[in-house]
Amino acid sequence: MEDNNDIVEANRRSLEERYGGPIVFEGEEGIAGIKPHHTEEVMYFECKKKAAISTQYRALLNASIFSSGKKIDIEGGTCLLGLWTLTLPSGKMFHDLSYSGDIPGWRRALEASAAERGLRIGRIEDLKLVISDGEIVALSECSARFGSK
Repeated sequence: MEDNNDIVEANRRSLEERYGGPIVFEGEEGIAGIKPHHTEEVMYFECKKKAAISTQYRALLNASIFSSGKKIDIEGGTCLLGLWTLTLPSGKMFHDLSYSGDIPGWRRALEASAAERGLRIGRIEDLKLVISDGEIVALSECSARFGSK
């Protein structure tokens, strides 16, 4: 019986043959936000343990568009919930999301939404999670988990 790794590798080979080049799956690239990307930006938002991450993401996203009752214009693009969770030594958890298109517009909207909801946000800079309240934590001190559970 095949194990999961065999199935993944068979799928990879099939895709590589079909598309004529190497295929790298998302989790294999490493923690989201370490490598800057020219068409998207990654932000981490603080998670509360009581609610599902997808629920918290939707609340953050909904509030970002109509933060403080004032519409923040976003001129295209999208915002996606990622699959990385960083747990700080303190036990606080941050989850990634990425946005593309109107990067400055998304950044402003998400920052306003997080502030309104009392959530800290962070970005990875020089292998450190730089958090909106000034806290800086080396990634080597964090636990990083890839996946939906």
